[in-house]
Amino acid sequence: MLAEAADLHQASEACAVGGQTSAPAATARVDHHFIAFVERGGCIYELDGCKAFAVNHGPVKGDFLSSVAQVVKANFVDPDPDNVHLNMMALVQN
Repeated sequence: MLAEAADLHQASEACAVGGQTSAPAATARVDHHFIAFVERGGCIYELDGCKAFAVNHGPVKGDFLSSVAQVVKANFVDPDPDNVHLNMMALVQN
């Protein structure tokens, strides 16, 4: 049903091409990028493509999401509390 909705498809295509910004060159220095936090062996690791290796932030204390929130607050929010360029997203099972 949804695949056959021509008007929805046309609106989606129009949005997909309108107002898009081209990606910077792979060698360009950018201030914004994505990092991920994962649990491995009971520890929290920060995966950041701008760093040479994963950063071990220590053991998970309680649940993983709360532990990562503490790491983010201590390492990203507290050093620059006026920075409004920090966003978080959690991918969790329902």
